Amino acid sequence: MVPTIKRTLGAAMLAALMIPGVSQALQVLDRIAAVVNDSVIMESELDQRVDDLARQFMADGQQLPPRNILRPQVLERMIVERLQLDQAERAGIRVDDSSLNQTLSGVARQNGMTLDEFVAALREDGYNWADFREQIRNEMVINQLHQRQVGRRVRITDREVDRFLESEMGRQLFEAEFRLGHILVGLPDGANPDQVDEALARAQDLVARIRAGASFHEMAVSYSDGPQALEGGDLGWREAAQLPSLFSEQAVDMQAGQVSEPIRAGNGFHILLMIDRRGGATQIVEQHRVRHILIRSTAVRSQAQAERLIVQLHQRIENGESFSALAREFSDDPGSARNGGDLGWVSPGEMVGQFEQTFRNTPQGELSPIFQTEFGWHFLRVDDVRTADMSDEFRRLRARQALHQRRFEEELQQWLRESRAEAYVDVRI
Repeated sequence: MVPTIKRTLGAAMLAALMIPGVSQALQVLDRIAAVVNDSVIMESELDQRVDDLARQFMADGQQLPPRNILRPQVLERMIVERLQLDQAERAGIRVDDSSLNQTLSGVARQNGMTLDEFVAALREDGYNWADFREQIRNEMVINQLHQRQVGRRVRITDREVDRFLESEMGRQLFEAEFRLGHILVGLPDGANPDQVDEALARAQDLVARIRAGASFHEMAVSYSDGPQALEGGDLGWREAAQLPSLFSEQAVDMQAGQVSEPIRAGNGFHILLMIDRRGGATQIVEQHRVRHILIRSTAVRSQAQAERLIVQLHQRIENGESFSALAREFSDDPGSARNGGDLGWVSPGEMVGQFEQTFRNTPQGELSPIFQTEFGWHFLRVDDVRTADMSDEFRRLRARQALHQRRFEEELQQWLRESRAEAYVDVRI
């Protein structure tokens, strides 16, 4: 791509020099914003992403930070996104159109619309539908990459769950859910004392400005180095047990509207805003009765062969063959294969993210699209849905899920820092 651009511009410049008055009219149509390993991010891509974000800010009634502050934040997110997409491509992670359409239909339902109504609403708001589809596809690919690369780093033992539930902190943390705002003033690895003092001074200045009336949302977008910076630092509703322990210990005693002092951690200084808090977690959960087929690549079955086999099995069931019989014969999940692929009643948090997202978006009685997790290729069917009072089992399940999410997010941030540090990145604007 780059040599072609250079040749084209070179020919244009030579022609301009030969025609009086034309050289003054030359304009640069596009520029490289950043080089990321073997790929580039063009300035037009960056401007399009900034424009989309501006529309989102306007729709939410938020004041847009100055463009010269917003562009570097958006570019850094695009760099990290491109690094992950490159890794996913090398790992053979893909999201096909059927899985993408299923997810988009689920998003539309969550907004109380049909897919056609959702498409029309996005276009009316100024979004390009094709670009939006690809952005959602990229998010799904990155999520699968996270589950594969980071999920295998996280293991929660029964003893850890027991210790957590027995602790005073564990009992407190399940009593409430918090919605936190977060700002990170980052520090490089191995920061020297001057860098630490400078970061602390910046964090203290931000706290003072917020307490004096500055918008936390705007300060986060403009100055935070955290992953949710462009969302105004909003971490959403979470049980405190799902938050990093550094945050949860602080949040337990915070009231709505309160801003913390800077909290020191290895990667910088964290500032928290208690946006809101609410009472203990409900014990009534929606469960799905799910059966699935898993096909893995093996020493004698390549990735391509595994993909062809899962497509054939999906087609055979669509054509009327028995799901149970084919699961018993072909599925590589020994625990469920002997039961015809039946996983029993599945509660929230029991399955990896892509699997749970798929069964939640699959109407009862229908086959899901084929999808990929770190375990291999799957498709599933939801046979029934119910609500259940899980009592102690729910509490234990939520404890395991919370511990896993807490550790997963800690490992994810470390993995992202490692990936960014190992990559070749050349920012040119």
